Amino acid sequence: MLYNEDPFACFDSDGSDVDDDDQAAAVEENDSSSRTSVRRLVEAANARQKNAAIEHLPLLGGSSGFEVFDDPNSGKGLRSLRKYACGDEIIREGAAMRVRNQHAASSAEDAKDMYERAVQACFNALSPATQRAVMDLSSCEQSLDANGGIATPLSVIETNSFRLGEEIEGGLFLTVARINHSCRPNCNHIWRPDLQATVVFATKTIEIGEELCTTYGPSECLDTAGRRAHLRNGFSFDCMCQMCLEGNMKGGDDRMLELNSLQEDISLLARTGNPKEAMHSVEQCLKLLDQQGIGTGVFVKPILHYGYQISLTGLDDKEIARSYLARELIAVNDSEGVGCYKSIDIQLMLDDL
Repeated sequence: MLYNEDPFACFDSDGSDVDDDDQAAAVEENDSSSRTSVRRLVEAANARQKNAAIEHLPLLGGSSGFEVFDDPNSGKGLRSLRKYACGDEIIREGAAMRVRNQHAASSAEDAKDMYERAVQACFNALSPATQRAVMDLSSCEQSLDANGGIATPLSVIETNSFRLGEEIEGGLFLTVARINHSCRPNCNHIWRPDLQATVVFATKTIEIGEELCTTYGPSECLDTAGRRAHLRNGFSFDCMCQMCLEGNMKGGDDRMLELNSLQEDISLLARTGNPKEAMHSVEQCLKLLDQQGIGTGVFVKPILHYGYQISLTGLDDKEIARSYLARELIAVNDSEGVGCYKSIDIQLMLDDL
């Protein structure tokens, strides 16, 4: 659930009444922010250098708390060998392949050719053992071809890689790539630039023997048909997770469509100066997410942040704003980890309230 519009633009000041003290404070805040950004870039560079010196192979199961297993419907997957509580770290893994996915080119065809050559060059630089591990991953090319198709490094990385946060590279992770999709996931994978690794966290209690499932999208709230179409187009499979099998039998599709409508309402109501009605929509969203079984972590973070900003700038109520921000901090810690940059930033915001 990502939001492209700023629903709080109507509450912004034009800055015309800012006095000298406020300007000085703003300069000091900008200097502090710049120093923080530089420090974080240095941390990321150091972590990346350390990570680059490691030969990446799939992480071993057993003592790691999970194992690879064969599923007749979805191929290989990961299964828990211990009980995890919400917020527990399950996997931390560096990228076996990192490929730049933006290239300056004279045409789209040239950009595609440059990307394909970059993938092949990166693959050729791997050790034979890591090359075998990469080619053991699934490929959409094989799913689309009735005869099984022939996997290539390009088809494997296009099927299994994802963008590394705000960096202009995609990363392939040999163990994380084994985690299958569910529209009602029990874990969340997140790229941590401070660690230069993807970390997987439990977003609800996971029992021994339960499959680990993350979400491949979509980012917006869609009904079963919409979600399945998104996954079929992007990953060449028909989702058979519990949420999709339920469809609308328990009102799930209706809830998802209502969630989508409510999120649009929040944006519109906040822009048009109706913060109380916007807050009612925020609470309705949180209630519906909980009823749908996705009321934790990654799904609730943006809604809680809406609640914080509308409470602060629309209702001018710091206590309510603090309560939403505190809940957002819990959701971030559970899905991204205590000590991540977002967690640190939210804690600083709480301290300032």
